Amino acid sequence: MATIPLGLYLWRRIHEAGVHTIFGVPGDFNLQLLDQIYNVQGLKWVGNANELNAAYAADGYARVKNAPGCLVTTHGVGEMSAVNGIAGAMTEQVKVIHVVGQTTRGMQDRNLMIHHSVGFKPDHQVYNKATKAFRCTEAELYDVAKAPAEIDRVIRECIIQSKPVYIFIPLDLVDEEVPESLLDQPLDLDLPTDAFREKSIADAVPAIQEQLYASKNPAIFVDCLVQRHNAVSELKGLVEKLRFPVYTSNMGKGIIDETEPYYVGVYNGTVSAPGLTEAFRDHDLVLVIGSLPSDTNSGGFTRQIPPEKMIELFPDKVTVAKGTKTFTGCHMKNLLRKLTQSITPDKLPSITIPQLPQPPFEDDHEAKTITQSWIWHRIAAFLREWDVVYGETGTAAFGLPDATFPPNTTWITQTYFGSIGYATPSALGAELALTDLVAENKRPRGRTVLVTGDGSLQLTLQEIGTMIHYGLKPVVFVINNAGYTIERVIHGAKQPYNDIVPYNFAHMLALFGMGEAEAEENFHRVTTKAEFEDVARKESVRNPKKVQVVEVVMEPLDAPWRLVGQVATRGEESVRKMKEAGFKIREPMPRRP
Repeated sequence: MATIPLGLYLWRRIHEAGVHTIFGVPGDFNLQLLDQIYNVQGLKWVGNANELNAAYAADGYARVKNAPGCLVTTHGVGEMSAVNGIAGAMTEQVKVIHVVGQTTRGMQDRNLMIHHSVGFKPDHQVYNKATKAFRCTEAELYDVAKAPAEIDRVIRECIIQSKPVYIFIPLDLVDEEVPESLLDQPLDLDLPTDAFREKSIADAVPAIQEQLYASKNPAIFVDCLVQRHNAVSELKGLVEKLRFPVYTSNMGKGIIDETEPYYVGVYNGTVSAPGLTEAFRDHDLVLVIGSLPSDTNSGGFTRQIPPEKMIELFPDKVTVAKGTKTFTGCHMKNLLRKLTQSITPDKLPSITIPQLPQPPFEDDHEAKTITQSWIWHRIAAFLREWDVVYGETGTAAFGLPDATFPPNTTWITQTYFGSIGYATPSALGAELALTDLVAENKRPRGRTVLVTGDGSLQLTLQEIGTMIHYGLKPVVFVINNAGYTIERVIHGAKQPYNDIVPYNFAHMLALFGMGEAEAEENFHRVTTKAEFEDVARKESVRNPKKVQVVEVVMEPLDAPWRLVGQVATRGEESVRKMKEAGFKIREPMPRRP
């Protein structure tokens, strides 16, 4: 009987799940495991500057590829460094496989004081126990005979639940042999189906239809969990059949083509464009799909839909009839497909798409310097179909949702977990996912456009070096507003703790390995609107061959209206502080003609 090392079995199964790139940092308890990566055709290793960045990169890879992202760390110091990134993936329901190389089984059994451990009689599983809340399941490999089945199980759960999983593999287990014939049975990655689930969907569909057919002015609200649970194509099919007015959240942007006539806009409660809140309230029924109603994704909880007006589709259940009926076991993807097939168009109400009032022109459109009310629409005009766009936690996450995206834009912002520094390593993962998808003929090769702040970038800018090393070519807009503007809006506008060390970003590309001449050519610093326009028209920026960095200099006390409005939901005291600091409490501003 042919056998293969367990480590090789692990990587072949992970590759079978759609993973082509492995992130991480080498350590003495995962080195033999890393060796086996090179024995899997089509699988490649991309080393990161640290484990936190590797977790962020795996998260970004997963969001773009709609397959798991995967990282490898070593016992203790490595796995703990990655925890913040894994927690973010758990919070926002992103598929991530975290493989941890552990101490040998003998070391664990004898509680040896091996480096990276804690105490005089260390429990080598202490880190494993500490991270249980940040995963949906784990494989604690110990018995080689049971290990293959455990690997298969957790990979499946990662995809079905769209949440992180851990695989812990002791160093001495990596080269243990398992039957190669186990790989003849493909991974079961299909959504679970059984009589209970089929009946639940069969009962839910007519209950939904009854309310849709009886409504007079229905609408659809789309949020990010649709994308996380791989139900975008099914959602688009339903939207096309219903053609109801469609609203999204900040995090749900880009899922529905924003150039379609039925798309209305981003509804974030009171923090919405003029007329949008009123239009939304006029609907007598709202089909809410994939909602993630955190404070930052709901206008400070001001987006409140009365239960009697709502049908809500969760990833694995649906509630109807004023929330009094719940059908469990209805996976969103399967339910949307069945609902679309069952809709009778002639029974749907005839509706008119709300036409929002035209707001006034920008209050600062004559300014020569770059302002918040100008920059986001200008960056949006730079975008093209199939681009992947990042809005880092900060002004970008609240500024870009005000702009209209081209069709097939992938929008990524970690608005719920909100860990600053996330976007740069995540953009590395996105770039590699795009490379993999193009190689698989699954989509056109759009650009990765990263919009981050000077403060956020300082946390994780090492991965710019990884991008350069692997020949990647994102366009990086660095909003240099001299510190943490998002924190200045919240509190301490002029306090020194919201200042940062002023980096000279002109030296960044050369520092991370790009040649001096190339670094100078691919770095662009702009302080005026005219300078920005000139850079945005450059061929090297529009169609990058290497990493492009555009430093955009802005005022520290200028902020997007959505961010100011979000903070204003906290009460009159917050509004008073913002006014005293000099922040503009203003209405949303449209793109200048």
